Amino acid sequence: MKLQKGKSAFGRAMDDVAARGDGSLISRDFPRLIEVERARVHPRADQPRRHFDEDGLRQLADSIERQGLLQPILVRPMADARGEYEIVAGERRWRALGLLERPTLHAILTSGNAEEIALVENLQRVDLSPLEEARGIQALMESHAYTQEAAAGALGWSRTQVNRVLKLLSLPEAVLAECATLHLSRNAMVELALADDGAERARLLDMLRQGASVKALREARAQKGEGQGKDNPAPQQKAPPLHRAMTQLEGGLKLLAKSAAPLNDSQRRTLADLRDRIDHLLRG
Repeated sequence: MKLQKGKSAFGRAMDDVAARGDGSLISRDFPRLIEVERARVHPRADQPRRHFDEDGLRQLADSIERQGLLQPILVRPMADARGEYEIVAGERRWRALGLLERPTLHAILTSGNAEEIALVENLQRVDLSPLEEARGIQALMESHAYTQEAAAGALGWSRTQVNRVLKLLSLPEAVLAECATLHLSRNAMVELALADDGAERARLLDMLRQGASVKALREARAQKGEGQGKDNPAPQQKAPPLHRAMTQLEGGLKLLAKSAAPLNDSQRRTLADLRDRIDHLLRG
């Protein structure tokens, strides 16, 4: 639809409804769609996502170039700067549009709680690492003096789930760095955080390096809790090489599945080669 000067997208949508007479209603969830200069839109300093992968942004930009921006970003007016907007959710899309040198973008104005909306949107898109989830929830609680129950209600989580995620913040920085390298799941990291001491955490981390499952970690912790002490430690479970390789492959495929960007030619060739090798193993 061609933009009409002097009228917002909301006003044009209202005109369309009146002209069609089809009984359509304007959504209460997305009441105001605007087109704004990208230079007038600014990231939030406290947004939950901290890491932006350059290759992922380029893939997203390529997708927008081909398909258009399928989902506008969410913004709110800045209180101390007239005509300027702050990103509530959608900074990856904003950055990708910058790579395309787009002068304007479409955005939805919202008056909701920026911290809650940004965190919930990323959680719904499975778009945060476990540590980013934990830090985002902690920031939300600190800025609004929320209890764990209040934070759980805002996110649509259980209080137990919020409590378990926050335990990740107790892990040492060196352990967190290795968790990121191993691409560990939230549940695996929680098991590390629940370890009684550094020695047990080191043992569990070694199991994860060898491809152990979350279930194996829980069983190892339970065995220690049933009376296995330093003089009679629980036997360390070592996964065979094939199991470790399959676990790593499964983790990589899950990361690809979470990505909203389409595969490039190189990635398609790599996956096709892996498929051929897997078919060969299955036939053997």
